Amino acid sequence: MTAATDVESDEAVNGGEEGAAFSRLRQLASYAATSFFGETDRWFLWSPVLLGLGIAFYFSLSFEPPLWVALVALSVSGGGLVFALRRGAARVFAAALFCMVLGFALACIRTAAVAAPVIQKPWNGEIEGRVVEVERTERGALAVTLEPLSMDRVATMDLPARVRLQVRFPEAVIEPGETIRVRGRLMPPPEPVEPGGFDYARQVWFEGLGGVGFAFAAPERVAPPPEDWTTALARLRHSITARVQNGIGGASGAIAAALITGEQRAIPEWAAEDLRKAGLAHVLSISGLHMVLFGGSLFWLLRAGLALVPAIALRYPIKKWGAAAALVGSTGYLLISGAEVATQRSWIMIALMFVAIIFDRPALSMRNVALAALLVLVWQPESLLGASFQMSFAAVVGLIACYESPLAQRFTAAMNGGTDGPIFGSLRFAFNYVAGVLLTTTIAGFATGAYAAFHFDRVALYGMAGNLGALPIVSVLVMPAALATMVLMPFGAEAPALWVMGKGVDGMLWVAHEVAGWQGADRLVASAPMASLALLTLGGLWLSLWRGGWRFAGIAPMALAIALWGSPARPDLLVAPDGGLAAVRGGDGVLHLTAKRSSYAASQWLRHDGDVRSSNDVVGSPFLGCDSAGCVWREPGRPLVAFPEGPEALADDCAKADIVIAKVPVLRQMRATCHARLVVDRFDLWRSGAIAIYYSSDGKVRMETSREARGRRPWVQRQLTAKSRRESSADQ
Repeated sequence: MTAATDVESDEAVNGGEEGAAFSRLRQLASYAATSFFGETDRWFLWSPVLLGLGIAFYFSLSFEPPLWVALVALSVSGGGLVFALRRGAARVFAAALFCMVLGFALACIRTAAVAAPVIQKPWNGEIEGRVVEVERTERGALAVTLEPLSMDRVATMDLPARVRLQVRFPEAVIEPGETIRVRGRLMPPPEPVEPGGFDYARQVWFEGLGGVGFAFAAPERVAPPPEDWTTALARLRHSITARVQNGIGGASGAIAAALITGEQRAIPEWAAEDLRKAGLAHVLSISGLHMVLFGGSLFWLLRAGLALVPAIALRYPIKKWGAAAALVGSTGYLLISGAEVATQRSWIMIALMFVAIIFDRPALSMRNVALAALLVLVWQPESLLGASFQMSFAAVVGLIACYESPLAQRFTAAMNGGTDGPIFGSLRFAFNYVAGVLLTTTIAGFATGAYAAFHFDRVALYGMAGNLGALPIVSVLVMPAALATMVLMPFGAEAPALWVMGKGVDGMLWVAHEVAGWQGADRLVASAPMASLALLTLGGLWLSLWRGGWRFAGIAPMALAIALWGSPARPDLLVAPDGGLAAVRGGDGVLHLTAKRSSYAASQWLRHDGDVRSSNDVVGSPFLGCDSAGCVWREPGRPLVAFPEGPEALADDCAKADIVIAKVPVLRQMRATCHARLVVDRFDLWRSGAIAIYYSSDGKVRMETSREARGRRPWVQRQLTAKSRRESSADQ
C-alpha cells in the first residue's frame, strides 16, 4: 500500500511538473501573440525582411531553379494571399509567405534578365566596342568598360554585354560614348580563391561584365560618341571628375572627385588605407551622410534665401518650394555620382523626406527606411548580398531605432531645452553637436561593425575618434563646398569652392593619418560563418523593428551569433585555382606559403585568418623544403604534403607523401599505384577551382572545392570540352 502510494505521488509530481511547463509555454505563446497583434502598425516594416529571406534562399541554392517554378510558386502564394485576406490570422502567414516567394521570384527574374555571354577561356585579339565608362587609376592607367561590337573569332551571339580593360598607356585619351578598336587580352572573371570566399564572378554577372583584361596597345578611335542622354551623362561625370582632380590635385583631388562623382580608382592606396584604419572609409562611399549634407544644404539655402523676401515668404509655401528644389538637386547628385546601392538608398530616403515635407507628413521614420529597402531589393535583388546594402541599412535602422526609444527622446529633449543667452546658447549648440556626433558615430559603429568584420575581416578600433575629428570638417567645409562647386562649375567659377573643398579634404586626411598611426588602430579578425551574420541580422532587426518589451528577445540570437563567430575551423591546406600557390598550416596554427610572390590569393587567405603578416613574411618554414623538382612539407605529427613541379617527381612523391598537389596531370595508372591518401592534379583544379583541405584527429583528410560551394549557377564558369582545352592552350 505504501509503495502504491509512492508511485501515485511520483506520477502526480511528474504530471504537475509537465503541467507547469506546459502552462508556462502557453503563457509565453499568449504573450507573444498579444505582443504581435498589439503592434500591427509595425508589420509593414518586416516586408523587406521577408523579401530578403526569399532572395537569400535563392542565392543559397546549389543549382539554378527554373524560372517557371518561381513564377508558379508566386502565382500560388498570391492566390493563397487573396483567399486568406478575410480569414484572421491566416492572412498574416499568407502575406509573409507571399513576400518570401516574391523575393525568390524577383531574384530568379533578375538573374534571367541580366544573363549575357561570359568569356570561358583566355582570349587574345582585336576588340571593337563602345566606351561605357572611363576611370583613371592612381598610377595613371585607364580602366575602360566597353560594350563589345565585334571580337576576333567570337560570334556576335557570343559577345559579352560588357568587358573591362586596363589601358596602361598615359598618352591614351578616351571619352565615354565613343567607339574604339584595341588589341588586348581578356580572361573570365576571377573565381573565389578558396571555397566560400568572395565570388567576384557572381558580382559582375549582375553588371553584365563578361570578361576582364588589359590592352596591348593604345586604342584607336573609330567613331565619335552618339548624341544620347546616357552618353551625355557619362561625359559630364568624366568632365567633372577631371576638373575636380586637376583643380585640387594630389590625393585630395582624387578624394574630392570621388565625393562628387563616385569615381574612386584614382585615390592612392595610402590614403584609402589611412581612411580605413581611422574608420572613415564610409566617407568615400556616397551614402546618407553626403546626400543629407548635399540635399539638406540646398534645401536650407533656398528656403533661407526666399525667407529674405517678405513678399514671397508671407504669401507662398517657401518650405515646400525649397523641398521640391532640393529633391531635384538630390536627383541630379544621384545621377552624377554613379547611383551605387548606398547612393540609391540615400536618395530614396531623402526623396521620401522631401516629399513628406511637401505633403505635410513626418519626414523621417522607420516606415520610410522599409520602403527604401523594398524599392532597392525589387530593383536589384542581388544588392542584398553586398556590404554596401547591409551596412547602409544597418546604420540607418540602428539610428532610427535608438532615436525612437523613450530614453533617447528624453535625452534629446534635455539637450535642446532651455532658453540661454548668446554665450550659453553657443556653448549648448557646440556641446549638442559634439554629443550628437559621438552618439551617432557610436550607434552607427555598433550597427555596422559586425558587417565590416564579416566582409572585410577588420575592425577600426578608433573609428569614433576618427569620425569625431573628421565629420565636422566634412559637414562644415567639404560637402557645402562640393555643392558650391556644382553650382559654380557651369559658369567656370568653381576655383574658390574647390580651394575650400581641397583644404577640407586635407584636414580630413590629416585626421585619418593621425588616428591610423595609433597603436592597434586596425584590427584583423578571423572570418566568421554565414550563420553568425544571419543570427546577428535577425536579432538586430527584432530588437529594432518592434517597440514592446518582447523586442529584447532579439538579444539571444545576437549573443549566439557572437559565440559562433570564431567557431569554424580554418583549412589546414589551401591551393589557389591555378595550382601555382599553396599555403600549409603548421602545428603553430599559422599559414606558410610555398612560393614568395605577391598574390591576391595569399593576401585573402591571410586576411581570412586574421593574420596581419604580409605574403612575403609567411614564405618558407623549417618544415618546407623546395628544389627544382618541387616542394615537400615535412612536420612531425602532420601529413606529409608534396608539391611536384613535373612528372619526374611524381613517382617518388606518391611513394612517400600523404597528400600530393601536382601542377601537371596525373595519369590513371599513376593514381592506381600512388600510396598518397589524396592526389590533386592540374585537371582536378581545373574542374574544382580553389580547394581547401582539412585534417581530422583520426587521420582522415577532407577536401572542399570552390565549385562545390558555388554550385551550378549561371555565373559559375562551365567546364570546357577537351577540344576547347586544346584551343585554349593554343591561344595562350
